[in-house]
Amino acid sequence: MSMGEKREETINQAGAEPQPQMAAGADSTEAKEQEGIESQEVSFQQEDVERLLASIAEKNRLQEETMERLKRLQADFDNFRRRTRQEKEDLAKVVTEGIVLQLLPVLDNFERALTTATEDAAALRAGVEMIYRQFIQALEKMGVQPIEAAGAVFDPQYHEAIMRVEDPDRRDNTVVEVLQKGYMVHGKVIRPSMVKVVNNS
Repeated sequence: MSMGEKREETINQAGAEPQPQMAAGADSTEAKEQEGIESQEVSFQQEDVERLLASIAEKNRLQEETMERLKRLQADFDNFRRRTRQEKEDLAKVVTEGIVLQLLPVLDNFERALTTATEDAAALRAGVEMIYRQFIQALEKMGVQPIEAAGAVFDPQYHEAIMRVEDPDRRDNTVVEVLQKGYMVHGKVIRPSMVKVVNNS
């Protein structure tokens, strides 16, 4: 082998030796990049889990707050209902007391009339009339008004026809007689007048 051939072989060998080293370096870089990607994916997954846990914790907190508000509202409603019931009972007692106070003087006068009974019919009638007027005044103070029916046109809202009679001198549906007087309280009918009505047909 000549000197020239030896130098060419040496050069070729020197040029061929670094190739495995470059391949090894490339493999190492790829491995590092893969590790970085996997590490980043793990980091992203941890962040997602942390966000999910934080969201769950916030929802649980809001749910607890909502339940507490509902409990307070229920308690307030129960208290309101009890207070309203008590107020109605108290109001009913006050109304009853007011009615009794209005009627007690009438009772007093009845007792006086009984204790001072006399054979004088005129005096007895005068005493009864006085008690009657007093009783009417007590009812008027409570908003009670009699229903005027005699001579009026029959109105089923205020009258209840008990009898129908013929009367040529009067028009049909005219109230000719009040059998029982009706009453209203503050404009509301609590008892209609029982009446006798003309029916000529």
